[in-house]
Amino acid sequence: MCRKKKKDCYFQVEGFEHWMNQFFADPYTPNDIHVDLFETEREYILEADLPCVCQQEVSIEKTNDGLRIIVIKGKQTEGSLIREIQLPVKVMYKKMEALFDNGVVEIHISKVEEVQTNETTILFIE
Repeated sequence: MCRKKKKDCYFQVEGFEHWMNQFFADPYTPNDIHVDLFETEREYILEADLPCVCQQEVSIEKTNDGLRIIVIKGKQTEGSLIREIQLPVKVMYKKMEALFDNGVVEIHISKVEEVQTNETTILFIE
């Protein structure tokens, strides 16, 4: 008599395989945006590595509790990348400056200076 083998029930946790794939994935895969956050007395500095990306392909938006970095790739490559970063402070009215140099986006978020408008898009300074 032939019996079908039951699946091993020990590893039937929803999302476990996805979590393991993320855990062991290379942090510099082209399908993710690597981000570092630094803090000084006067500001937070967020650095995002975007190799092989032009400044025109990047937009930065403020959210309720952080930032969203969006990369819309050219026609040669597929899709776009989005990375949402939660920050330790509310940033909607904080003064921010963004710089782009050699595939690295550097965002300076002031701890003390605020702006009067609630613009959601951050423009790059030259």
